[in-house]
Amino acid sequence: MRKHAKAILKKLYETKSKLTATDFNYISNPNQYFCELENAGLITSEWAKRGDAKIKLRYIANNQLKKAKQVLGAA
Repeated sequence: MRKHAKAILKKLYETKSKLTATDFNYISNPNQYFCELENAGLITSEWAKRGDAKIKLRYIANNQLKKAKQVLGAA
């Protein structure tokens, strides 16, 4: 797993929050890493509204916590 993908997974795991790409402004194009993580079954996406804007939230669902912990532990 690439360094930035692991950093995103770690932040999602530690915060237990639903975050958007703007929450990872220190990573160039975090959406590519979200795709990698979602395809690996480590995170989930959902659409939401923030004001008038349609945004995509990413988070680790309860059924993905164990797998995410294993990936993060294999550093």
